[in-house]
Amino acid sequence: MAAAWVRLCALVLIGVSSGAALAKDKTPSAIVVGGGLAGLTAAYELQNKGWQVTLLEAKSGMGGRSGLATSEWIGNAKAQPVLNQYLDRFKLETLPAPEFVRTPGYLIDGEYFSATDLTTKQPATAEALKRYEKTLDDLARSIDDPLNPQANSTLFALDQMNVSTWLDKLQLPTTARQLINQQIRTRYDEPSRLSLLYFAQQNRVYRGVSDRDLRAARLPGGSPVLAQAFVKQLKTIKTSSPVTAIVQDKDGVSVKVGSTDYKADYLVMAIPLRALAKIQITPGLDNQHVAALKGTNYGWRDQLMLKFKQPVWESRARMSGEIFSNAGLGMLWIEPALKGGANVVINLSGDNARLLQAFGDKQMVDQVLIRLHAFYPQARGAFTGYEVKRYSIDAGTGGAYLAYGPGQISKYWRLWERPVQRITFAGEHTDALYPGTLEGALRSGQRAASQVQDLLAGKSFDPAKAATVAAAATAGAAVAKKDSGGGFFSRLFGGSDKPDVKAAPVAKAEEVAPAPAPAPAAAPVAPAPAEIAKEEPAKPAATKAAPAKHTPAHKPAAKQAKKAVEPKKATVKSEPVKKPVDNTQAKAN
Repeated sequence: MAAAWVRLCALVLIGVSSGAALAKDKTPSAIVVGGGLAGLTAAYELQNKGWQVTLLEAKSGMGGRSGLATSEWIGNAKAQPVLNQYLDRFKLETLPAPEFVRTPGYLIDGEYFSATDLTTKQPATAEALKRYEKTLDDLARSIDDPLNPQANSTLFALDQMNVSTWLDKLQLPTTARQLINQQIRTRYDEPSRLSLLYFAQQNRVYRGVSDRDLRAARLPGGSPVLAQAFVKQLKTIKTSSPVTAIVQDKDGVSVKVGSTDYKADYLVMAIPLRALAKIQITPGLDNQHVAALKGTNYGWRDQLMLKFKQPVWESRARMSGEIFSNAGLGMLWIEPALKGGANVVINLSGDNARLLQAFGDKQMVDQVLIRLHAFYPQARGAFTGYEVKRYSIDAGTGGAYLAYGPGQISKYWRLWERPVQRITFAGEHTDALYPGTLEGALRSGQRAASQVQDLLAGKSFDPAKAATVAAAATAGAAVAKKDSGGGFFSRLFGGSDKPDVKAAPVAKAEEVAPAPAPAPAAAPVAPAPAEIAKEEPAKPAATKAAPAKHTPAHKPAAKQAKKAVEPKKATVKSEPVKKPVDNTQAKAN
């Protein structure tokens, strides 16, 4: 009897050890939701680590929010290290950027100006732009650590303001203000909808990187070429597979697509917040995550490519790559067509895009062509066709890219960087340093893949939450009083030290992506942007502008009075300048 009992125990022990060995040898599995550059990166990195990966994409094609341009200006390894690593790995060829695209140009009342032209022909506008850049650089320098931008109560106060309020205090001449507004709305969103702290933080991230670094090369075919390079490496991709529900428990994750269920150990969620809000997740997300899904502001953008038989603008000037207009045309990007002729890629953004949201594609193109034809009478005769991408009314994006509104950094900063049980998050909106860019999307995919491996290894993560800022909020008023003798806000605005916290209300989710109104029967001329119709010329402030080159790279500012609140110094590894628009996925051509 005793011998039989011993044999039975031995068999049980053998069975247990065999089961443990099988579990240890089991190939870990992951589902990646979203086939943009972030999801592709996460899937690629996990597959390379031996994971079984299934990528689910709602649309019929891959690449996410890739733009219309047939080429994309990208930065060098200093400006975009992760992007360049993948280009090298996949052996994707790039071409050196021509000199004329490395600084922006301006289209003012139909006349093209380079930065040099502006200095000689419109000195008041050029001086105002320099003064704006100098003041913005002072603001950016006040942030020691761009990963912790609300580190003290003075900086916290900036999150309660919008950028438009700050610009009002600079009293810029009309033309300069129009050009600056266009630049800001192209790269982020309408200045009135944008947190001043977020704007300053992004300029801090890119501070010290020159235009030459940001537009160092051209990637023929643009970011879709990189997307296809990833696609070729992946084993299991399911397109036209919109996810409707996700259930996670202690054993794994189940993902529902129509009548099909996919199961895996972990999941990477690499889709925009608006799309994520439409997926039923069990157990449900906490209140903070739900609020972030509904309330986080997204920049609005529609992108048009107008095709011409020949470049109708050549008779007046050689247009540079990135052009900002003061006449409601949006940011223009000029490039040669692949089969002769020339293309103009136009980013209608901010409230300009919102004004045209109810128009059909042809009506919207007509409105832009009317304005272009007014400057270049040969435009209609040379026009051959168009392509349109409408990010603003795309149900899957609800905009184009993350652009924190007033008060939103205080609520949601870095919220999506941490896993929620078995789900990790990727996408441009989850990268704190490079949101809205191709670099940020790639970085986020790498981070999410690494976190999935950490979860498998048993690492635990603190509950995801934004940084605590309650103490900073209560201290803000006291700091403003202390600074009343010529301090931080006085130097930045040339006015009262006390921050104006009467920011525009943060748009609700339904206001961010309102339902399109019925399309008009005819194609009326769209109203001019508010800043063009209403802005009155204002005299520049008496402060003399510090000498600076008219490029996104900022020179160190001159000496200034000691701040009342001195933020604690933090080590920052890189000092990347102004946010590029041409080297991004979400914002690129």
